[in-house]
Amino acid sequence: MKKALLLSIAAFLFSNCISLAPTSISRNGSLEGFRYFYVTPTAERNSVSGGTYGNQNGVYGSTSSNSVSPSELIAGYMMNKGYVRVPEVKAENAKQTMIINYGDGNSREGMDEFAIEVTIQILGAEKNDLICICRADAKANTEAKAIRRATEKCLNEIFIGR
Repeated sequence: MKKALLLSIAAFLFSNCISLAPTSISRNGSLEGFRYFYVTPTAERNSVSGGTYGNQNGVYGSTSSNSVSPSELIAGYMMNKGYVRVPEVKAENAKQTMIINYGDGNSREGMDEFAIEVTIQILGAEKNDLICICRADAKANTEAKAIRRATEKCLNEIFIGR
């Protein structure tokens, strides 16, 4: 009886764990020679988490909210790397400008955690040719934190992991 109970508990716990796929990157060209970047706008993502706690003295609750704008996160990272953000792609700078696209999907929820897959695509603005594409998974207690972690994993793989 105890074995069956332990097996049931273990199966429940393992079925609610979220596994992450390894970060993957495909490079079709070099990032050398680029000075400017344009990042496609994204909507801000908001998450709220909370809990209720109780003891002999009463019941207490708290909530925490997080938000992230993936395009602003990417822009901050790129500016810290020394690239210049441009509000639009202009023909005279197209050869030195990269376009950065962000996408997310394949979100999963487990026991007290959230996981999401993020894709970052970098194009050369002159010919719209694909320079590289990176996919990364991350998990956290809120969607916004998971997006932030996965985006940072992708950017680090693109710019540091080479």
